[in-house]
Amino acid sequence: MCRWFAYISPTEPCLLEDVLVEPKHSLARQVHEHYLPRLLAHDHTITEEQDMHARNMLYNIDGLGIAWYTSARSDFERGNTGEGSDGSKREGLRPAMYKTVQPPMNDSNFRSICANTETRVLFGHIRAASSTTITAVNNHPFIFGRHSFMHNGVLSDFTPIRRAMTAKMSDAAYANVFGSTDSEHLAALYITYLTDSADGDSFENSYPLEKMVASMHKAVATSISLQRSVIGDKKRKPNSLNLCATDGVKLVAFRCRNHATSQPPSLYYSTKAGTTLNRKHPDHPDGHYIAGVTDAVEEPERRHGAHLIVASEPSTYKAEDWELLGKNQCITAEADGEYEIMDIPYEKEWDAEDHV
Repeated sequence: MCRWFAYISPTEPCLLEDVLVEPKHSLARQVHEHYLPRLLAHDHTITEEQDMHARNMLYNIDGLGIAWYTSARSDFERGNTGEGSDGSKREGLRPAMYKTVQPPMNDSNFRSICANTETRVLFGHIRAASSTTITAVNNHPFIFGRHSFMHNGVLSDFTPIRRAMTAKMSDAAYANVFGSTDSEHLAALYITYLTDSADGDSFENSYPLEKMVASMHKAVATSISLQRSVIGDKKRKPNSLNLCATDGVKLVAFRCRNHATSQPPSLYYSTKAGTTLNRKHPDHPDGHYIAGVTDAVEEPERRHGAHLIVASEPSTYKAEDWELLGKNQCITAEADGEYEIMDIPYEKEWDAEDHV
């Protein structure tokens, strides 16, 4: 499976290098190294261990993508009107993107961007391809105007239901699908429901958090419904759907698997790790002692701002700063930084069985 990392804060930027590159357990190093605290009970059985391994594969070598939100374009619009040269409004944050199929730690362009870029909203993703082409266009995140979307897992039986999925998409969403992955088709369904099938201009709008959650749930429900109708209940297989979407201000993430007992891929969250991951603040993500830094006492006015990190794996040494999101749960972040965890509405008939 893939791995992904999301950071969002209303006030506190992160340096991409601090969160994606430098830590021992950073996303860029999760290509071949993994850290999964609390994923298994201490007395786990072989079955549980096999289940964990099956959805947290060792190698994610098939591509990297990042999207960081910046106000650069809106800052350069005409005067203070927020109006662009085409007459449209472009106020606020928008995603800049970089994708490559090179190993991230050996990609000088990626390393340079990370060393010199800060942002308050960041998506990062490393890919383990299932059955689609290894090419940059298939790398996450997928961008629809101001909206970014990424996925870890697999939409099972994608090829048989792909045509039916496209029939559910708006014309604008379908036209924005440039690759061949199940993940990008899920993203297009999400944006179709989020915008009520409106045209491409609707991709520039922001929508209530409740609408984002409902649209992601509807994309999942539609996919399972198509599997049931096209494949049939006796032959369809379960899906692993760790999904995340943002508009640059708000965030929603799902950890979902439609199987009675097996678990989705790992997904953690933290409201503390951003401090450890920020070189301006005391401590070190790997626990290294640095005199005058690690043991520094931070002044109240310089304390790190509120933030939320949602990630496939923790990237700091403090396991206690991370919580494992439960199976079929959702985590959301509002524009003011408040976050909430809720159960995903789940129907028993969604359950599917693994077929060996």
